[in-house]
Amino acid sequence: MAKYAMLVDLNRCVDCQACTVACQAQYGLEPDKRFTTVRRYEWGTYPDVQGAFVTTQCMHCDKPPCAEVCPTGASYKHQDGAVLIDESRCIGCRYCLTACPYDARVYDETKKVARKCSFCYAEVAKGKAPACGKTCMAGARIFGDLDNPSSDIAKAVAGKGVVKIAGTSIYYAVPRSLERSYLPKDGEVPAYVSAWQGFVQPAGKALLGGVAGVVVLAALANNLRSHGEKSASGEEGSSHD
Repeated sequence: MAKYAMLVDLNRCVDCQACTVACQAQYGLEPDKRFTTVRRYEWGTYPDVQGAFVTTQCMHCDKPPCAEVCPTGASYKHQDGAVLIDESRCIGCRYCLTACPYDARVYDETKKVARKCSFCYAEVAKGKAPACGKTCMAGARIFGDLDNPSSDIAKAVAGKGVVKIAGTSIYYAVPRSLERSYLPKDGEVPAYVSAWQGFVQPAGKALLGGVAGVVVLAALANNLRSHGEKSASGEEGSSHD
């Protein structure tokens, strides 16, 4: 069985956004919906200013919080490492969006389902590369099977300056000047996931009735989290002092 992972070489990324656009085209996403995001960071004081681009996406967590809270099993972790969504089982409760620590999921208003990066799983099964990797003109994305020692990804993760985001299937080759704080945080199951499983989800089913209760409470939790994050941080900046 393969063990899929991806390495993003931030020394090569030029913020061309080709990975984002290719992904949107592959999955018919609206312009404001994206599975892959590129953020620009700058630090230092003029004239000694440096910068880098950091791409983020679903991190394909080892213990995905999204799967932990999904009431129908629509979100699940495959044994080869990919975290996937069975859209036929998704009820659109959106609690997986709230549970994701990387803000990597979107809600499809037309299909009424959650969606995200799947490592282009259907294409990979045919022996093809993910859309983002095929499109990257700088060769900044390397995808493959970690358990195959001759694969490009296995060789790449063994290189110098490579950081593994603990608890996930994503690695970064990092410029020397880039601080770890600019990368996604290590994977962990947030405390509110345990609260959801232990109290909120059972209470919702008991008080409001089965799946309907889960949907209502999940939507409420999602709205509260979004409101709280906006109030606490305001608009996200693109530079650090």
